[in-house]
Amino acid sequence: MGFTRLLLVDAFNLIRRIYEAMPSSDIEDVILSCKQSLARALRQHPATHVCVVFDSHDTSWRHLIYPDYKGGRKPTPQPLLDNIDRFELAFAELGVRSLTVSAFEADDLIATLAKGIVDNAVSNEVIILSTDKGFLPLLSNQLKVYNHFDGLELTREHVLDKYGVSIDQLTDYWAMAGDASNHIKGVSKIGKKTATTLLQNYQDLDTILNLADAEGAVLKVQEAGEHVALCKLLVTLKTDVALGINLKELRYFKQS
Repeated sequence: MGFTRLLLVDAFNLIRRIYEAMPSSDIEDVILSCKQSLARALRQHPATHVCVVFDSHDTSWRHLIYPDYKGGRKPTPQPLLDNIDRFELAFAELGVRSLTVSAFEADDLIATLAKGIVDNAVSNEVIILSTDKGFLPLLSNQLKVYNHFDGLELTREHVLDKYGVSIDQLTDYWAMAGDASNHIKGVSKIGKKTATTLLQNYQDLDTILNLADAEGAVLKVQEAGEHVALCKLLVTLKTDVALGINLKELRYFKQS
């Protein structure tokens, strides 16, 4: 297998942002705008393989183990759900394959695809097009996360500046501090600053959970042991989803 550069597009991250920027527009215009946006991304990020990845929008494994997952979040607008097939068709007209797997969020599918490419050869590259912070733990020399709307590559430096922790510590940070965007509570009375300080002092959640003679914030985390372990599981992307797709199916040939 030769060099692979895989462009992965978080479908509803793209579609919903465009839809919300065009609140009074006809769905036809939204579909066209999404297609044009993807075409621009294809020009900006030349790739050998491309995939637009959709959420299944059914009950995910995270909902099964944590019913409050994403509680309170505004539901996906019905006009978008009713026209998924038309969005997929528009993307197919650009030569791009779409992917959905029942019971899994797009994040897990993207993480699985990305890991497969990165692990296959050190020369391979992956670009994830999304504003979702959940992809930041995947950052590496081979994998980039790109905010398509702001024209901004999200880097290790961005993570350190925003969260005060390294990319390797992000899931531990969210497990303790919580992730409000997904309605994951985290550890009671452990806020963002405290979580950052704990990780700066002790490096990782496992070390914190196993410290002897714990007191203060460390003791609070230890007392929430089962809950913080659940939170860590929820904020960690799966990389072993059975996708039912061959890389050859994602080969991108520029349309004339």
